[in-house]
Amino acid sequence: MEELANVDPSDMAAMVASFPLMLKATTLSNEFLSEAIRIRNQGLDGICIVAMGGSAIAGEICKEILADSSEVPILCIREYILPKTVNRRWVVIAVSYSGNTEETIAAYKEANRRECSVFVLTTGGILNQISNDLRKHMLPPTFQPRAALPIILAGILPLLETLLNLEITNLPKLSVELAKKAAGWEQLPRSPKEMAHLLKGKIPLLIGWRHLIPVAYRAKCQFNENSKVFASISQIPEIYHNEIEGTRSCIDHPISPVFLRSQEEDEKTKMGIESAAAIFQENGCHPEHLNLRFDSRIEEALGFTMYLDMVSVRLAEILGVNPLSVERIAQMKRRLRD
Repeated sequence: MEELANVDPSDMAAMVASFPLMLKATTLSNEFLSEAIRIRNQGLDGICIVAMGGSAIAGEICKEILADSSEVPILCIREYILPKTVNRRWVVIAVSYSGNTEETIAAYKEANRRECSVFVLTTGGILNQISNDLRKHMLPPTFQPRAALPIILAGILPLLETLLNLEITNLPKLSVELAKKAAGWEQLPRSPKEMAHLLKGKIPLLIGWRHLIPVAYRAKCQFNENSKVFASISQIPEIYHNEIEGTRSCIDHPISPVFLRSQEEDEKTKMGIESAAAIFQENGCHPEHLNLRFDSRIEEALGFTMYLDMVSVRLAEILGVNPLSVERIAQMKRRLRD
């Protein structure tokens, strides 16, 4: 895609800003989708997405977006092995941006041994070499894997919708709408830069509900990798049963709760969130309610993801760290190899 060709892959802020463009950077071929339709018509008992990192998060977001529509279970597995329930009547979607993720490759091989119907999304590597061409979709390369989440999602979502016989999301239209919303974020009282300043020196606690739960997890990872800060997550209503008791430590620790507020919240959910926020406040924390107005569940999930990606980059700038560098992750990989 010509517009993405001008995006500097060594500039994380530029890659985040191109998030809407990435949503229309890849299109599944007719042959690939025909395979999905053929398998759907034969009948399937479930779908298992195997992936790690940003690829897995893209799968989790798709799973939550389709939670109310799918008549079969959708699993997202971050492992070398598949659950025992995954058999030849299951579809396995192996996703690795690099194509060399060892956990995903191992799960892919196991899926083939079980005679599952396996689809692959990758840019190359080992997974490209060993996979079936009819059920393989090549993603646009060159970007940091964690920055490529919208590209990966733009492959997973229409594949899932085809397998489930659902209406296909109009990603080009969604791209335009998201770009329009993002253009106005700097004028918000809580612009990405302002939110980054509020989180400086704090431990962000990202709190999501339903389809915003994987978005909160994504934000945690982005604060870890881009900003080099520790962050944590929780979810509604689970937070009412554990973290809320731990708020007594807020006075001693710089915890900053950030509630991701959805337009789909019912009255009970709203009341629960407000009550939890009040308890945080009473115990010395200062919760933030992040309200971003979107027109659909998928736009909300992706819009929050892009916004929080940008917050993590702005925080990196404030802290003077390089968001592209992942020295400790590289160190971990070396230790595992030794």
